[in-house]
Amino acid sequence: MILATLLLAAAQVTTGQSFTCTVIRVHDGDGPLHCREGMKIRIAGVQAVDFESASPCRERKPGYVCDDRRAQAAQRITAGLTLNKRLTCTSVGRSYDRVVARCWLSDNRSLSCAVIARGAATRWESFWREYRMGECR
Repeated sequence: MILATLLLAAAQVTTGQSFTCTVIRVHDGDGPLHCREGMKIRIAGVQAVDFESASPCRERKPGYVCDDRRAQAAQRITAGLTLNKRLTCTSVGRSYDRVVARCWLSDNRSLSCAVIARGAATRWESFWREYRMGECR
């Protein structure tokens, strides 16, 4: 029943919709961020190092960096920025069972820019342009 409720919450967020997320768990440097409100967020426009057990790493997909130590460091940085904090987000699409979103921290900084500035992720240029992320300040 709880799983169905969480899936329904994610399914109800449509592209362009604004919502809030209180982060209760961080998987890795670019998400998913698990929200108390039920959504799972993929941070828009960025790419972090993946855990070696992640699907793209197991499948040896080109373009992915797979390193448990670096992925854990990125996870800690993103968790430090977001865990138990409330984000304001706008959905820009979907990826698997996640909402891809542009999010802002309570001080109005872009979460995407913050994880880049702290070294948890890099710009994923094609998606940065697609989601019209703009410049980091």
